[in-house]
Amino acid sequence: MKFLSRDFTKREQILLIILGLLLVLVVYYYLVDMPLRSQMTQLEAQKNELEADVTIAEAKVAEYQKMEEDLARLGNSASYMESYNNRTNEINFLNDLLASTAAYSVNFSPVTVDGNQVRREFQLAYTCGSYSEAMDILGRLNYCKYRCLISDVGCAPVQNSNTALTGAVNVTVNATFYETLVGKTTDAGLPEVVVTPSEEELGGSDGL
Repeated sequence: MKFLSRDFTKREQILLIILGLLLVLVVYYYLVDMPLRSQMTQLEAQKNELEADVTIAEAKVAEYQKMEEDLARLGNSASYMESYNNRTNEINFLNDLLASTAAYSVNFSPVTVDGNQVRREFQLAYTCGSYSEAMDILGRLNYCKYRCLISDVGCAPVQNSNTALTGAVNVTVNATFYETLVGKTTDAGLPEVVVTPSEEELGGSDGL
C-alpha cells in the first residue's frame, strides 16, 4: 500500500485497518444503533402509555358495570302518588336527603300534565365522600314515600387520581316526581290547557 509515493509499513497498514474499522463502528453507532435505540425507547414508552390507558378503561368499565348492577338492584319504587300540588313536601324531602353531602343543587323543570298524571322533572347535582354514600342517597330517593322515577345517573371522581369507586364523587341525577290531579288542592303552577271548541259548539259547519 502506498500513500504519497511511500510504502506503508506493516504496522502502519494494521493501524489504518483498525482506524477504518473504528470509523465504521462509529458511523454505525451514530447512524444506525442510536436511532434504533431511541425508537425502541419511544415505542416502549408508547406501550406503557397504552397499557395504562387500557387499565384505566377496564377500571371505568368495571365501575359502570357495578353502577348499573347497583341501580338495577334499586329497581322502580312502588310508592304512593300524592295529589297535586306536592312540590313543597318534595323539596323538603330532597333538602333532608342531601343535607349530609358536601354540596348540592336542585333544579325543577316546569310540570307537565298527561290526563290526571302530573310529572315534575328535576335535576340533582351533589358531592359526597364515597361511592357507597352516593348509592345510598340514590336508594333513598328511589324508595322515598313520594312516587319518583330515576331516569339518568352520572358519577365521577372529584380528584382525577381517584376512581369513581374510591374517594369523593360528584353525582348528577335526572329524575321525576309523579303526582295526580285526583283530589288536587290547587291549580297553581299547572300549565294552561287550551280547549278548542268543536264545530257543533260553534253552531255547525254552516255557520249562522
